[in-house]
Amino acid sequence: MKKVIIFAVMTLLLAFPAAAQDTAAPAPKVSHWTAEALTTLSFRQTSLTDWAAGGYGSAQFGSTLDAKANYAKDKITFNNRLQMAYGFTQTFGVGFQKNADFIILNDELGYLLSKGFSGTLTYTFKSQISPGYAGNIGSDIVSRFFAPATMILGAGATWKYKGLSVTLSPLTGSVQFVSDENLRVRYGNDPEKLCRWEMGANLKISAGAEVQGLKVSTTFDTFSNYLKKPQNMTVDWTLAISAPLTKYISFTLNCRAIYDDKIRFKSLNDADGNPILDDEGNVKLFPALQFQEIAGLTFSYTFK
Repeated sequence: MKKVIIFAVMTLLLAFPAAAQDTAAPAPKVSHWTAEALTTLSFRQTSLTDWAAGGYGSAQFGSTLDAKANYAKDKITFNNRLQMAYGFTQTFGVGFQKNADFIILNDELGYLLSKGFSGTLTYTFKSQISPGYAGNIGSDIVSRFFAPATMILGAGATWKYKGLSVTLSPLTGSVQFVSDENLRVRYGNDPEKLCRWEMGANLKISAGAEVQGLKVSTTFDTFSNYLKKPQNMTVDWTLAISAPLTKYISFTLNCRAIYDDKIRFKSLNDADGNPILDDEGNVKLFPALQFQEIAGLTFSYTFK
């Protein structure tokens, strides 16, 4: 009887760790995704009543979204970034005008070849949200959603070091859509064709740094078309600076410069001050450097 009791006790002691292991909480799943989104809102209002110096009252509103979702496992990375901005100025007595409007989506699928160096497949989409006008609402429309819109798909390599990233895609296809027939010539498309195809090389450089809350980021994106005038490269450069004043209020500066010799919208005058005309007697349009700068106090919040 004593041997039976001893055997039963030893069996229970041996079985207890196994039972405890079976009932233990499962190990938490490891997520290979990281995501965050920064949003900003800004508002400014000016009211003038019997103002001797003249002027108009106005209201300005602006909003931005910068969202990132990145995946990393072993040698595979998948980085995604969506940037959006929309802003307008309502000048009382003059009318409504946009002052910011863009959508930029960047996706990058990479395979690590060595430290800091990866083979990459990149995709970029650029367009705007709402119609844009030459002046106030009711004047000539000069842009709208998908007029224009650009899609770029490229294969190449990326080198990264700390906050610097350089991607060279010598095999890149680009297609520009202009859904509005009246705007196709303005953006370099054939009047009867929805899209314009190009094959070339794409270079993209991005850098960012943060020092004591001050954030600076910039991107430089250029494309050369192998098939037609490869020396006339398109350029798209952005700069964003954010300096915190309080936990949620910060000073922001956003700049963007674009040059594309196929986008012709600026008229020039001759030596006598008369507009330059084409062979058919119409005002001749020329390309020009486009520049946008927006500065102000903003409310910002980061979702993680």
